[in-house]
Amino acid sequence: MKSTVQVNFKLLVKIVMSLGLLAFIFATAGIDHTFERLSNANLWYVPAGVAIYLASQWISAYRWQFLARPLGFDLSLREFFDYYMIGMYFNLFLPGSIGGDVGRVYYLAKSRNRRKREALLTLLAERGVGLVALLILTGIICMTPFSEPVPTPVKWGILALSAMMVAGFASLQVLPLQPLLNRFPRLALVDQARIYWQDLPMLAKSIALSLLVHGCMVWIHVLIVQALGIEINLIYLTGVYGIVTLASVTPLFFNGIGVREGAYVFLLVQVGISQPTALAFGLYWFVISLLTSLAGGLVFIKGHYKTPALEEEAEPV
Repeated sequence: MKSTVQVNFKLLVKIVMSLGLLAFIFATAGIDHTFERLSNANLWYVPAGVAIYLASQWISAYRWQFLARPLGFDLSLREFFDYYMIGMYFNLFLPGSIGGDVGRVYYLAKSRNRRKREALLTLLAERGVGLVALLILTGIICMTPFSEPVPTPVKWGILALSAMMVAGFASLQVLPLQPLLNRFPRLALVDQARIYWQDLPMLAKSIALSLLVHGCMVWIHVLIVQALGIEINLIYLTGVYGIVTLASVTPLFFNGIGVREGAYVFLLVQVGISQPTALAFGLYWFVISLLTSLAGGLVFIKGHYKTPALEEEAEPV
């Protein structure tokens, strides 16, 4: 009971912080000016953006399928895509920008009567390579001379995260994990995970697929630029996408609301975009994301997936 109260209190704090930050951003940019800018935007780009977003989710589902097969999850691409879309739908209601991943783990495990821990491992691998690709992409943008300069604190923050990623990967390659695994049998899942960082061709293909997904997202951002009738350097716009995406996973806010819009305003103002237009940009992206997530609700309601009763295997002693 006490833990439930604590969880509800933390969720309430996140919601209050998101709404408070969003209210501050609207007050600073001007509600009237923002919605006037948004109402003058070309809304015909919205369905195009949703279509590209759905295509990116199909690629993401294929990436997940590719990474899940080594652990014995031999499902069709359609099933992985359904679970991916259901996860997007659940993200609308569950706290955190990755809250819907709980649903993805549940349905994947249930579909093949497997442990949720194994399903979680496939999802962590899929999310992990996506993050690696995003850090590679954003890190390169931060260092390129062919773009508007990224704010210095942001640039060094991205480069620090990239350095930590490289150090972590190098550690996994050289650390003697076997003695630790022999001593603690419950870490057997870590032994299964080794295929993800030791199979370099698999890792390279996964990162390539992730870069393709991020490319689709940048394409949507280009459409929003056209819809609003503004001009932004493409390389800088790519960096904006990467930085905003990384900022959106901040656990202090509910589903990235507030921090995402604030990041768009902060970064776009740097290149001469007015605050109302920058905020309208963030809201346009939110509409496309929202409609795509609602499409996941249709998948959930229609039910094109198999979910036999889950029988958990006995836990190792």
